[in-house]
Amino acid sequence: MKYNRMDIRNTIRNLINYFKMQNETPSQEEMAEIWGKIKEGIEKKKQRRKKKYILVTLASAAAFVGCIWVGVEWCSLNDKPDISVVAAQMSNETIEGEDIRLIVSQEEVLHVKKGATVAYSQDGIVSVDKEKVAKNTTEDLYDQIIVPKGKYTRLILADGSSLHINAGTKVIYPKHFEKKKREIFVDGEIFIDVKRDESAPFIVKTAQFEVQVLGTAFDIKAYSNTFENAEVVLLRGKVNVKSKSGKEMSLSPDDKAVILSDGLIEKSSVDAEEYILWTKGILSLNNDPLNVILAKLSRYYGVDIHCADNISDIKIAGKIDLECGIDEALKRISVTGRFSFSKQENAYMLTPLETIVQ
Repeated sequence: MKYNRMDIRNTIRNLINYFKMQNETPSQEEMAEIWGKIKEGIEKKKQRRKKKYILVTLASAAAFVGCIWVGVEWCSLNDKPDISVVAAQMSNETIEGEDIRLIVSQEEVLHVKKGATVAYSQDGIVSVDKEKVAKNTTEDLYDQIIVPKGKYTRLILADGSSLHINAGTKVIYPKHFEKKKREIFVDGEIFIDVKRDESAPFIVKTAQFEVQVLGTAFDIKAYSNTFENAEVVLLRGKVNVKSKSGKEMSLSPDDKAVILSDGLIEKSSVDAEEYILWTKGILSLNNDPLNVILAKLSRYYGVDIHCADNISDIKIAGKIDLECGIDEALKRISVTGRFSFSKQENAYMLTPLETIVQ
């Protein structure tokens, strides 16, 4: 059965109206599945359609994916795909690995050492620690940097905005920003210092929420597949946080927003400097529950760390110099909380001190 462009436009319009009425937004996994089915259909049509028809199909598919993503903004058939859609397409890249991966095209993946600085110039040059490594092309509009557990890096975008990227994080961003809009997608934790440009608002998108700014500095944590709540902590400037469910909240310096799984946003006052100490190799425990602290240490050192259920909610304050190593870090936490830790095969385990058999 053949479909003309009017059929496709009507189908897209109906889908948009449906999701608006349902107040639903497809998840990243659903978007990836939709995109996969579209590509599968295109491949089949390539075998029996003429080239002219294939080009129309490709354009229509791109428009379909761009328009179906609701809850952020509706794009027209001629717009560049929303970065959330791009993130869904690129979601098959695993976070696991030994090296930091800089994906600059489908054919080219660069490996970056821990702690290096990746920088993009306005004229399209990509460098690592000031050494040129690639020349941007227009074939691939977006790049991706993947920082596995046990690693960290810095990224300077083409507009001059600077990111510290924590372990276990993916960042997807355009090679060049549009004149009136700057968007990146984050799965994990970054501290970003946004280059001010009032003509082009900067938007950080995640699977759970988005943050819009002009020029500011804040920490954003939004790891997928984790029990930890997503959060935004503002160091300076002002930001607007909008959850997937449509809830919004403005933040001032030293405000922290916690985005809950149901889309509600809770705000509290904190010392923002404490939340960005990880960029200097220091972990502030912030009176967090033990299981949250261990999850952070697990990502930073790239090892598995577990604790007994009856101590997982115990809150601990203080700071840890992350350069001390995992054994010393766990020793200091154990002394503070009166725990014992041991290494079992390839993982660490914390237990209450009184359960130790002498």
